[in-house]
Order: sequence, then C-alpha cells, then structure tokens
Amino acid sequence: MRISTLPAIRGLVLLFAAAFMVPATAPAAERDTDKDPVAVLVSSPPIEKYSDPAAVNRRIEQLRQTNSSLVRVQKMAVTPGGREVLMIEIGNKGTSVPAVLVGANMSGLNPVATEAALELASRIVKDAELNSGLTWYILPVGNPDAYARYFTRPLWSDPGNARPFNDDTDDQTDEDSYNDLDGNGIITQMRVKAHDGTWIAVDGEPRLMRKADASKGEKGIYKLYTEGIDDDGDGQYNEDGPGGTNVNVNFPHLFKNFGRRSGLYPGSEPESAALLKFAFAHPEIAMVLSFGQTNYLLSPPQGGRKGSVDTENIRIPREIGTSLGIDVSRSYTMAEIIEIVQPMMPPGMQADESLISSFLGLGAVVNPLPEDMAFYNEISSDYKEYLKKKGVTAERFDPAQPEDGAFEMWAYYHLGLPVFTMDFWGLPKPKEEKKEGSGITTESLGKMTSEEFLALGEEKIAAFLKESGAPSQFTAQSLIKMVQGGQMKPAQMAEMMKKMPPKKTDDKKGDPKETAQLAFSDTWLDGLGFTAWKGYSHPTLGEVEIGGFTPFTDNTPPESMVDSLLNLQLPYVSELVKRLPKLTIAEVKTTEKGGGVYQVEAWVTNGGYLSFPIAMGKRNKVPAPAIMTLEGDGLEILSGKKRTPVGELGGMKSVRYVWLVRSQKKGSLTLRLESKQAGNASEKINIGG
Repeated sequence: MRISTLPAIRGLVLLFAAAFMVPATAPAAERDTDKDPVAVLVSSPPIEKYSDPAAVNRRIEQLRQTNSSLVRVQKMAVTPGGREVLMIEIGNKGTSVPAVLVGANMSGLNPVATEAALELASRIVKDAELNSGLTWYILPVGNPDAYARYFTRPLWSDPGNARPFNDDTDDQTDEDSYNDLDGNGIITQMRVKAHDGTWIAVDGEPRLMRKADASKGEKGIYKLYTEGIDDDGDGQYNEDGPGGTNVNVNFPHLFKNFGRRSGLYPGSEPESAALLKFAFAHPEIAMVLSFGQTNYLLSPPQGGRKGSVDTENIRIPREIGTSLGIDVSRSYTMAEIIEIVQPMMPPGMQADESLISSFLGLGAVVNPLPEDMAFYNEISSDYKEYLKKKGVTAERFDPAQPEDGAFEMWAYYHLGLPVFTMDFWGLPKPKEEKKEGSGITTESLGKMTSEEFLALGEEKIAAFLKESGAPSQFTAQSLIKMVQGGQMKPAQMAEMMKKMPPKKTDDKKGDPKETAQLAFSDTWLDGLGFTAWKGYSHPTLGEVEIGGFTPFTDNTPPESMVDSLLNLQLPYVSELVKRLPKLTIAEVKTTEKGGGVYQVEAWVTNGGYLSFPIAMGKRNKVPAPAIMTLEGDGLEILSGKKRTPVGELGGMKSVRYVWLVRSQKKGSLTLRLESKQAGNASEKINIGG
C-alpha cells in the first residue's frame, strides 16, 4: 500500500493527529520489509502531490494561461544547475496597491512549502478580496537545484545548489560524494564498531544511536558515517559531495563569511541575487511571508542574538553577581562573562553572547525590537487560538529558528517589513504521562506579573527550577530577591529558560526528536521511514552496518496529508494580510480666518492593526514614508508644507495635520495621501471667494 493512496479519512485523522501531535491510538499498518523505503517519498511516474522543479514551472504556466488577466510570470534567474526560477505576480495590472512577497522553499528541503505557495496562488486568483486590493509576488521554489534531489535517486537531503564547491580544500570539487552501497535507492548511515567509537545504541531501541556519556562510565562502541566510500582516497568519507550554496543562508543579514554552504558573499548566487534585486525594485512590498523551515506563528522570533552594548565594558547588577558569586565591583568583557558562566551551565547548554545579552537585559542592535515582538506574540497567540478552534490541541516539536543569513531575517532587519513564516508540518511530540509537579510552564511564566510570580511561593518556584533543569546556582531564594528588587521580571526569566536544553530525565532514551521520528515512521509510514541496520562488507572500513532514517521524513509529510494541512493553515494567510497598515484621510475640516485665509485640518488614520512602519522599519528609515500633498490653483500656503511626510502611525490610530492657506478666488484644493505600502487617498476641498 502506497502512502499516497491512503484513504481520505486517514489523511483527515493525520491532519489533527500528526500535523502538531503524535497519534495516540492509531493502528500501525502491517510492515512490509521488502518495500522500497523511497516509495514513500519518490515514485515513478512522479508522485501525485509533490511536483519536481520542472512540474512546478509547468503548473505556474498553466495558472498564467487560465488566469491571464490577473497572473503574470517573471523569470527571475537560472540556477547553476540550469533550472529556471519563476516568480508569480497576481493582481490587476497597472494598479497602485500594496504588495505581499511570498518566498517558499528557500533551502530546497521543504516540499510542502512549495505546495503551499502554489496552492496559495491558486486560491488568490479565485478570491476577489485578496487579488483586488493587493498585489502578490509568489516564489514557489527559491532553491530548485536542492529541491530536485527530492525526486532523484539515490535520495539524499542537501541544501546546496548545483554550483561546484571545493568542500575539502584539495583543489577538486564534488569528488567524494555519498554512495548507495546497499542499492536501496536512499542514502542513510554506516555504523562501524571501533575502539575509539563515541556512539552506542539506545537502551531498549537498538535502531537508534546516542552519544556515550564518559562522565557516567559509558564507552562508545560505534563510529557513524554517511553511507559511502572514500572516493578520493584521503582517509575521509563523503566530505566533498555535490552541491554548493544554500540559497537560504546567502542573504546579507548576519551572513557567515567562509561558511561551508553560505556562498562567497551575500547574494553571490543567481537565485538570491535576483530576489534581492526584485525586493529593492518593488517598494510597494508591505509584508513578507516565508514558507519553509521556521514558523513565527507558532514560535515568534527570538531575541538576544548579538548585544548592542559595549561588550568590552559590562557591569553586572549586584543582585545577579552576588547570586552567581561574581565580583560586581569591576566591569567585564563579554568573553570574560561567558568564561565565568559556562561552568554553571547544565550539560549540553552553551553560554554565548545571545544568552548573556538576554539574561542581563543588554538589548541588541539585531534583536527583534520590543514593539515588534508585541505584535509577533499577539499574532502567535491568535494563531494558536485559531488552531484550537479547528480542533488542533496537542503538541509538536518547536519549529526551528532561522539561520544566520536567512531570507526571513534579511527581510525583517534590512527591509524593515513585518515578516511571518510557516512550516506547515512538524514531527508530533510523543505523549508523556502526566506527573505531579509545579504546574508552571515556561509559557505561563512569561505571562506572569512580578506579583503573581512572588505569590507562587518558594517551594513551588524551587520545584519549577528543578523540573526545568536550571543550574544549581539559580535558587528559588535568589530569584525571589531579584524579582522583589526589580532586577528581573518573569518574562526575562522565561526567555532564559527557553534557551536551556530540555532536562534529560533519562539520557539513555536518546534524542527525543529521533524517537518521535521513529514512532511516526512505525505508525504512519509502515516503517518505511527507517531502514533497519544490515551488515555490509566495506572496501576500506571492513564489516559495517548500513541503516538509518529515510531523508526528508523528519520534515515532510506524506502526500496524503498535504491537502488537509494546507486547508487547515492557508486560510490564516488572509488573516495576516488583513493586519496590514491602511492609511486613509478620515476627516477634513476648513475654517475661514478672514482676508481669504483658511485653516485646513486633516486627520490621517491607520485603519490596520500593524504600525506604519513597524519599529524596525522606523529604526532603519525604511520603507519610504507616506506623503501628504496639498495642491490647488492660486493657492498660497502660509504655514505647513506642500508635501508633508507622515511619520510613524500606530495601528488604529490617527494624527492631525494643519495648514494655513490663502486663496483670493473661489476654487478647490486637493489633499492627496500617497503611500506605496499603505494605500492612497485623496479629498477635494472647496474654499475661496
């Protein structure tokens, strides 16, 4: 039985059980050990739901042909692999209205993101409310070269485009790739027994591997490799495979120089360069949506990435320093603080600039600004309530946060635009038996006032710290004192807790995400998401075992789930664009002052939820401000300006503008409000005599 042919009702159950949670009682299908694991994701002829890059472009052209009055298509670039990158434009040609830019599957690793973009485009052309008042620019595949690997054999997941790249600095490119040694059409892993191995099998689940913990007397048994051989004979395996730059980390914000997949410089790739140029050439873009690996609706962007303060001269508040045993009489560099704090961190948690900045409340140049975080958090709460009303109540693993150099990061920090991201599916969390505890969660802590936190009492706070795996230095007493003294708020404490790795209740259980992935494979993929370990005689490593997870099964739902997932989540896009700022002239009033002099008053209102511009846009002086223009024959402006920039205007707020004008003859004035991102308006005013 193919996953793509599962009954529709099972797909509906999957929607609610697997889009955000693990199914509790769903029966497992009978395992067929002879079935090709690739068949879940790759088939010939092409699979029913997911379209390869060529098929994507054919669907785009079909959309254009059947909706020629609304849809236009622009060839943005040609990839290093020779594939066209197409942009869909939807809207009435020649109209001056705000636009929404949608960038999908920028890494090439998210097939469902491409399907979401294509489906969104199909819905927009049918919805007059969406296509008449907005222009849409939709890029269904930002990295076609990487995406093409989903449809090829052997199946392997890699975000690099087809530009040759010398990964191992040996003056050759792409000469030591992975190899499908067992001939099953997929690339998995090899495990090799070795005296200097660092991996052992998970207790009770020998299919999974975990790092041996030497501090607990455990000795590693295995070394792990990607399936393949040492093609170039340098003693390393699969270190220089095909694929060059990950388009999704090739954008300017926090670009990583000399990163393995980041590219030579920001915008070095034709795919990213074309998108950068396009965005700058279209100042009407008022909102950006990114469909891919992150989800700001479920997990708002996090702050504390890089401090904006003088990191060479940091003073530590007395209360915090005392609780940590740090001398507060002197200043410290960021590096010194990291060195002091690291030994206090729980195992697996790294004390870095981000954590220190967040904990000390240092602020940062590249943090989401507090005013913007307010709307991100509010919209996230609204979205979760929306899902709850749709019947989705259980949990999935938290979406990833964006990588440095990512498209969505650049759009927010450089363009100063509201950016929302969606990933559409994530591994469901296995349900755990409820245990008696503090009853406090990180989420509830973040919403508490200081008074509510103190009312919990020392015993309950101590229980929460223990459950969270907080370092022993953070005692209930010390936190209570800091909150009482105003040095820390519960929201700050919650942000710090979010950065801590989950407490390991049992290290021997292995990685919880891999456990969930295996459970999902066994329950819903007929076991085809994992290849059982099987012996193989390797030409250089000797006897090895080949096995492991099928690529893409950690982030890509079966085709049977796609329609349900998109039907659930895409309607919320309409709710997002309804929040765009919308400037109007709410009222105009003229008062005669005598001698042909008139006072003109106008109220400009932002009828949208979002501020114009948002805080990051105001800080960076982008996008261009709205302009109020006062025009008329024979008009003399005595006070005020003919062209007046409209400054920041918060959502659902108004601002008053006043002019004194002189007109000796009867006539009219025109008051015109112009904004590429927030709409246009005009009013005619009769005066004079």
